Amino acid sequence: METRGSRRTLLLPVAVLLVLAALAGVLTLAARGRADRPRVVRSVPSGPAPVDLAARVDEYTADFAPGGPYTAPDAAQRRAVADGVLGALDGQPDQAGRELARVGYRLTEFTEAATGRRVAEIADGTTAGSRGWGRVYLDLSARANWSVQVPHPVSDARTEALGVELFRAAPGGVLVLAGAHRRAGADGSSDVAHRSDTVFAAVVEALGGRGLPGIQVHGFDEGSLPGQDAVVSSGAGQAGPAAELTAAGLGRAGYAVCRAWREKCGQLEGTTNVEGRFAAGVGVPWLHVELGNGLRTEPARRAVVAGVLAETARSWGARP
Repeated sequence: METRGSRRTLLLPVAVLLVLAALAGVLTLAARGRADRPRVVRSVPSGPAPVDLAARVDEYTADFAPGGPYTAPDAAQRRAVADGVLGALDGQPDQAGRELARVGYRLTEFTEAATGRRVAEIADGTTAGSRGWGRVYLDLSARANWSVQVPHPVSDARTEALGVELFRAAPGGVLVLAGAHRRAGADGSSDVAHRSDTVFAAVVEALGGRGLPGIQVHGFDEGSLPGQDAVVSSGAGQAGPAAELTAAGLGRAGYAVCRAWREKCGQLEGTTNVEGRFAAGVGVPWLHVELGNGLRTEPARRAVVAGVLAETARSWGARP
């Protein structure tokens, strides 16, 4: 005989099963709802990619060759580029851009890949820069304190690479880069180290007029000065602490250094250099550094030289 208690015992498992089945159905519908719901993908805005300055300069100088394109600038053109550089130096990009646009130059800014610093590029915007007037790069992360000048890119092999490495190694720098091979123009017109009627000279003089010291890098064939790896001089000026610091640093790195203020260094003292003569005239520290082939073309040795020159540049950074 079935009792009331036994019926209750039989109904309990059935009820539990029914509840579990209902719960499973609810969960299945919820899962389907999530699967059918469109996914929201949040996009992260990204700015322009950082620029590798070394690669950019190598691309720019890749076609430099004797007899290459070069057009001598007139006085107004030289002045316009120099004024544009000074405007950028003063933190007035709009004014700088107007000055530069008068002669087909442009001012752009980018983040430099190796350093993460903001850099301004002043470059010829006409016909891929075939006039041969050069470029200028300014470190915008710090007040400008010094310049590195590369008058003979490609001709003095890899001085352009050394200029970039030095520019990266010390803050507050201005890199002034010639825009043609030294033998591109007729009658030496593109040899910016020995001509005052160039955009390069106008820019360097504008910087010197603001009191910015400079390091100008050159290259020589070791055969022309046997036994020496480098020549350090102040050109037409008197050697000062920067020359001593640079020569000592290169010496500690294991390189034989000819100090032009103490000894004869062949024809490598830079006494006829027009930028050096200008610096001497206004009393601004200026160095002429000649480097043997290996110190420029071998990456490891070039990095050591850049480090030594960066110490000199940083010593100028403390000036008032």
